[in-house]
Amino acid sequence: MASDNFSLRPLVSGTRILFGLLPGLGSILMLRMVIHLYRPDIEDAEHRIKDVPIDELYNSYDFIIIGGGSAGSVVASRLSENPDWNILLLEAGPDENVLSEVPVLFPALQTSSIDWQFVTEPSSDYCLGMVDNRCKWPRGKVLGGSSTLNAMLYIRGNRKDYDNWAMLGNEGWAYKDVFKYFLKAEDMRIPEYQNDPYHSTGGPISVENFRYEQPITKKILEAGEQLGYSIVDVNGEFQTGFTKSHATLRDGLRCSTAKGYLRPAAKRDNLHISLHSLVEKILIDDHRNTYGVKFTKNGVSIVIRVNKEVILSAGTIQSPQILMLSGIGDSVELRSLGIDPIAHLPGVGKNLQDHVAMGGHSFLFDNPYTNGSDYCFNYHTVASIGSLIDFAINRNGPLYSMMEAEAMAFVNTKYQNPEEDYPDIQLFIAPTADNMDGGLFGKRANGLSDATYADLYEDILYQPSFSIVPLLLRPKSRGYIKLRNSDPHTAPLIYPNYYSDPEDMARMIEGARIAQMLVEQPALKELNARPNPNRNPGCKKHSLMSDEHLECQARHHSLTIYHPVGTCAMGPAKNTEAVVDAKLKVHGITNLRVIDGSIMPTIVSGNTNAPIIMIAEKASDIIKKKWADSRYIGIEYDSVPSLLYGDKDDTVKIKSRNAENSKSTPNMFNEISSLFPYLSQDILKQYEKAIINQSGRQNITDIAIQTTKVSRGGLEINNISNFLPNSYYSKELKEYKQAIGDRPRFTSNTVNNKVSAKQFRPYPYNRAEYCDAMKETILSQKSQKMDYFNNYTPMLSDLYKNYKQKMMYDNMKDDFDIRKENKFISNTKSVTSRPKKSNIWLYYNGLKYEIQL
Repeated sequence: MASDNFSLRPLVSGTRILFGLLPGLGSILMLRMVIHLYRPDIEDAEHRIKDVPIDELYNSYDFIIIGGGSAGSVVASRLSENPDWNILLLEAGPDENVLSEVPVLFPALQTSSIDWQFVTEPSSDYCLGMVDNRCKWPRGKVLGGSSTLNAMLYIRGNRKDYDNWAMLGNEGWAYKDVFKYFLKAEDMRIPEYQNDPYHSTGGPISVENFRYEQPITKKILEAGEQLGYSIVDVNGEFQTGFTKSHATLRDGLRCSTAKGYLRPAAKRDNLHISLHSLVEKILIDDHRNTYGVKFTKNGVSIVIRVNKEVILSAGTIQSPQILMLSGIGDSVELRSLGIDPIAHLPGVGKNLQDHVAMGGHSFLFDNPYTNGSDYCFNYHTVASIGSLIDFAINRNGPLYSMMEAEAMAFVNTKYQNPEEDYPDIQLFIAPTADNMDGGLFGKRANGLSDATYADLYEDILYQPSFSIVPLLLRPKSRGYIKLRNSDPHTAPLIYPNYYSDPEDMARMIEGARIAQMLVEQPALKELNARPNPNRNPGCKKHSLMSDEHLECQARHHSLTIYHPVGTCAMGPAKNTEAVVDAKLKVHGITNLRVIDGSIMPTIVSGNTNAPIIMIAEKASDIIKKKWADSRYIGIEYDSVPSLLYGDKDDTVKIKSRNAENSKSTPNMFNEISSLFPYLSQDILKQYEKAIINQSGRQNITDIAIQTTKVSRGGLEINNISNFLPNSYYSKELKEYKQAIGDRPRFTSNTVNNKVSAKQFRPYPYNRAEYCDAMKETILSQKSQKMDYFNNYTPMLSDLYKNYKQKMMYDNMKDDFDIRKENKFISNTKSVTSRPKKSNIWLYYNGLKYEIQL
């Protein structure tokens, strides 16, 4: 007899998601075609990075940079400004894909081929709602690194973070020392900040607000003011408060470090960029002098020597991995894996820190619009033809949104002194929850198990929702990275040790309570905002919003916010756990530096991408200053390619390759299949089996609808509960609270939901308003007619066959100057519409308009 806890819900949910993946692939493929046809600015073929083949690499370079990510791209660009130096940048991944520039696709990039797809080791204390109790840790395997697949959020951190670095013995890293490097990198394009002393213009990384904003975001910011917080520039004088998110965007599109730094530098003759190049080890002689690197490219093992320095910028996970593979680390651990130790630095891989967040903190609300327009993110709207039109023609609409954090806040729990501007919780304000994409992308990106997703979201699919995700800014818990074995192609072991310090859990619970207080403000109450009544498996025995429930939720729905740092910590030599000094040179090793987020001794209070760019800018100046008096002499090794000596023909060949403008039509289907392998291959086979039957083809949308009906049908579904042996309201947390019970707690001005407006300087906040005139043009009620475009929605295979045809209107580029005959793609031929008898929908900025033809 089946167990009482057996449930069909996860099976049904997983099946529904499976059948939803093909339409997802079709939408992405259609978007790629639209970019090719109508958005050459995104393809930017003339400036894309070109890979230097093996036979054109030099035998040695002045500087070899390992990793073309957020830091490595900056260093390569800055060092190549000196024409007397030859620079080699080694990147394990490819160049950026054009789809990575579309903000809304951020979750889809996780687990794609440009993600290293790291996972943490199984745990019984966190990540309990994830597959195999492992959290996914996305990291960019692509030029630009994680700046190419991150959420694009631009936060510098708090000035106290850097002052604390200096107090730890790292001279030159106080806020007053690093501030100018934030300015050097920045091109501020938010109008009200362009003349602000805390910002600058003209730098390689442009900063904007997201071009498209969901209406619910404005209401949440309004609730933040009702809670007592001010709207502030969190990258300005004060950090505490609410804000629309600042993001690394250029004209609404992603601005990675590859785009901002490498593309303008790529045509320099002294910069070689080698893609698909995996570094196996750094070569160090018996005198601890660094003399080169060993890497593989296209299955070929290559050794290249260095004249000046090797710069390791492989990131918080792989920088310590490469150091250990090269013999630098804990000697005992290295010998146990058969690696000969060169330098005993036990801090390599230790001191791992991350901004853990509590996922699943989602809320339902009632959409005040009665005309069919969205008030929050909705996958069906984003994946529509109308959204593509907005993107291609109007250069606006929901494809320009980043639904994970359109706004954010920095707030104080009761454990933090409110008189200091040093908040301990960051809130990500998302105009969506994981129910709004049907589990196609968010579930996969976070690694949620079928059971967890089904219990939390299956019965509220596509109901208007938003999330307020609390994030712990300065965790006390520390994890570590270890080698799995001595194979450089094997991912290392990752142990984040979330919540190992009970204070972290105490602060996280209070952060969740602040989020709940926010939802109880009038601006959201008028929308009937309310918590998702569903709970994680294993947490249902606890009362909703109790300490026990919130701790359980934090341990089940543990999320990385993609900010691992600290595994090659900066510190003086007397600190036995330090790996690099204040000039980022590896202790005891000559001509080897680490330049990336792994050098942070303590994590900064905010998103880490902007600080990592700052670190790379400062380190580049340190290197330039050291070698300022050194002139490039030349390579003394044998068998050097003629290009090294300036052979005219080879130089022309290189320049021609770098300036190549790929106007030929790309093989888009292969490109998308390669980028999103999980959306193709096995899924395509399932798709073919599902849609081919005796009567011929059946639209995949119908199958998805049928599957959804099954999942909502009259099944009596029980829930799976996975209880831990001990109560989630842990003994350690209780002991911590008892220990601080008699200690004065900081009773912030927020106790009564108020913060003095004078305490934090406000700025003129430009709220996005929906124009009344625009609202009047929207239909007052939902139309029962099918969307005109959807009558001609092509099948996936036909899209590929016909992608050279125009997909919307014959003259789409002329701002919808509709001709009498409008051609659309059909399965086999163009179809002529009957304009005199038809109505169509046009879209602008996410809103619908009906046009009579």
